[in-house]
Amino acid sequence: MKSLFAILVLVTVFALLDTPVLAQANQGNIFVVTNFERAFPQDGSMRELDSLTALYSANCFAKNEYIVSYKVIRHWWGHDNRDFLQIVEVKSWEDVEKANSRINELFREAWPTAEARKKFNDTNNKYFTGKHSDEIYSEVVAPK
Repeated sequence: MKSLFAILVLVTVFALLDTPVLAQANQGNIFVVTNFERAFPQDGSMRELDSLTALYSANCFAKNEYIVSYKVIRHWWGHDNRDFLQIVEVKSWEDVEKANSRINELFREAWPTAEARKKFNDTNNKYFTGKHSDEIYSEVVAPK
């Protein structure tokens, strides 16, 4: 009964405050992190995967005006070497959608035919299982 009363008091206090206590304003940039699970195909090589990654990054991330920075990193040492992370930094939540749309446009420009896109995707996709996770983080800017 005491805990129910305490919860009711907290809810009432939050409801009566003029400022939103539970919601925090975006303090910094937004980071979209996608963790892909790598596959290790018999007909593949690290050189080919690195080359495909560099091509995609140069054509779709580097030319994207909504992207502040990006990194593509792969697992190097430790227990599970299947992690392959793509980290994209944008200025705002709105830029997440704009950057994604622009990535699609730039992909079509870099590989202009359906056949070229299919060839790139088929070659690239053999390095991944299809399993992945997506997370979106907001930068916390601490005072200096």
